[in-house]
Amino acid sequence: MPIRTVIGVFLLLLTAGCATGNTVGDQGPRRNRNVITLEELAGVSPDYSAYDVVRRLRANWLSGRGGTSPRVLVNGMALGNVGVLRNYRAEDLSEIRYIFPSDATTRYGTGYQGGAIEVVLK
Repeated sequence: MPIRTVIGVFLLLLTAGCATGNTVGDQGPRRNRNVITLEELAGVSPDYSAYDVVRRLRANWLSGRGGTSPRVLVNGMALGNVGVLRNYRAEDLSEIRYIFPSDATTRYGTGYQGGAIEVVLK
């Protein structure tokens, strides 16, 4: 096989692997791993608690970082640990966002070694 053909096939495969757009199996836009959106919330039972939503969609948020659980803020008010999430129903939520410990400490002060879970109600 001529070297030009080998190079041509290689370049074709290389560019095909880098192509973007909707292809078979593409799930559409990528989700942000730090945000549970209203669209994602529409896919869960309205009777779920916010805790159930997070456990189902982003379970890793509940463990926090460094063995410390995250603190929960609802509409900007610090309310406590992740157990507080059980007080809010999925149908009342607009968005849930995880804030990494360094960012949470910068925004809210000390005591956020496990990060923060921000809940926005409708």
